[in-house]
Order: sequence, then structure tokens, then C-alpha cells
Amino acid sequence: MTQSLSDFYRTKEIYTKLPSGGKWYTSPVKITDDGEIGVYPMSYKDEMLLRIPDSLYNGEALFDVIKSICPDIADPYEIAMIDVDVILIASRISTNEGQMQVTATCPHCKTSENYLLGITNILSQIKVIDSIEIDLPNELSVKFRPNTLKSINANQIKVTEASSITNNLRQDLPPAEAKKVFEDSLGKTTAASLLLIADSIECITLPDGSVVSDIQEIIQWLYNIDSGTMKQLQKANTLQNVNGIDEMFNFVCSNEECQKGFKAPVEFNPSFFFTNN
Repeated sequence: MTQSLSDFYRTKEIYTKLPSGGKWYTSPVKITDDGEIGVYPMSYKDEMLLRIPDSLYNGEALFDVIKSICPDIADPYEIAMIDVDVILIASRISTNEGQMQVTATCPHCKTSENYLLGITNILSQIKVIDSIEIDLPNELSVKFRPNTLKSINANQIKVTEASSITNNLRQDLPPAEAKKVFEDSLGKTTAASLLLIADSIECITLPDGSVVSDIQEIIQWLYNIDSGTMKQLQKANTLQNVNGIDEMFNFVCSNEECQKGFKAPVEFNPSFFFTNN
């Protein structure tokens, strides 16, 4: 059979578990019998997309990259936030012989140095995350799911825009007008935060056993609860979005006069993956 260049396209170089286990997706995710999903290495275009600050800001580049490196997720806009880092890490497996460069600072001598982390070791720690369910004092039971990347990005954009408006208030604005601008900004920030919580609530079970999953009803409920209940929901929302990847890693100081072992955190985020090649 005659070969063509298409025979030499990139292939799925690694299969990994997703923290979501493929749950919470409306469009089915193609998971193997072993509970894993295939991931392609990034193309040159993928890496270039994520070096553009504006692309990272509005999130569109991330969706395009997810579609490129993980086509077994049919709709990248549905991707659970807890799955994003895992897929991006897996896509780097063919780079630098399966290692990622990170920067860590020794707490003993304050020396900052670049170190290499093994990607395979990180992926081997992935565990499937279950839904968090909390019971409120008023006998409501709230079941959570991870936020989608789309909702997180939308929230960040709204909060950033509102903060920018407030920080750039002109000093010569009349007090009444300045107050209105501030209140509008506060309203947008509050609405964005509530929408993020609503997106993470899978359903609410009432004392009589009936279940509410309509997001509009849930949003109206969020607008009308006390701050103590909201803090409980925010805490559960935060915990539900933890993907289980260990954030603390062991290092040995490169300073010859120190050479002490230490643990340091590594934060995984889109800019990290493409500035630390």
C-alpha cells in the first residue's frame, strides 16, 4: 500500500484517567474499558495559540486546543474544570522526554532554580472525583458537580471587567454618578459569582423529596439565601473543583552551599504549560 503524509500525523501518545471519570458531560466522552481517554501531543498551532495573552483571557484558545488534543471530548465547551490540567499535562508527554520544567525556590537559602518533573508520575496519581453533597440546616440537600471551563472563564472575564471599571473611576465624576458606576460594578461581580455557584449545583433535594435542577430556579434561590448558607455553598464549590493532582513536590536545592531537600508548590494553569517548555 502506498504511503502518504497522513500516515505520519501525530497520534494519541498517552491514555490517562480523567478526574471527572467522564461524568457530568451532556455529550458522551469516549472512555476506554480501562476508564482512560486518549490525548494527542500539541501541534505547533496549539502552542502558538496559548502564547497569545488575549486568547488565554477570553478562553477561546483553550477550547480550540482541547478540541485538537482531546477530540474524544465531543464538546470542549462542556469540559469539566478538573479535567483541564490533566489533559494539558498529558499532551506534554512527548516534550522533553516526558518532563516539564518548573521553577521552585528553596525556603532555606532562597535560591530559585528550574527543575524537571516527570509527567508520568503526575498522571499516575489521578483519581476519579465523586460528587460532593451537603445537607443544610433547613433540610435542603445540595448536590454539586465541577464547574465547566466555560463558566470559569466567563466568571473571570466579568469580575476582571467590573474590577477594572471600579479601579479606573475618574476623580472628577460627580458623587452620584460615581456611586452608580460602583454599584453597577458590584452588581456584575455578584451576579458572576452567583452564576458560578449555580453552574456547580447539579440539583437540590427538598425536604418532601422533590428535586430541583432548573438553573433559573437555583439562581433565584441563590439570590435569596443568607450569607452563612452562601459561604457553605462556596466552600463546597471550591472543594468540588479540586482535581486531586498533588500540588506539592519534593526538590533538592541546586545551591552547592545548601543542597537541602524541600517541598514546594507547583501551580498548574494554561500559561504555566506554555511558558515552561
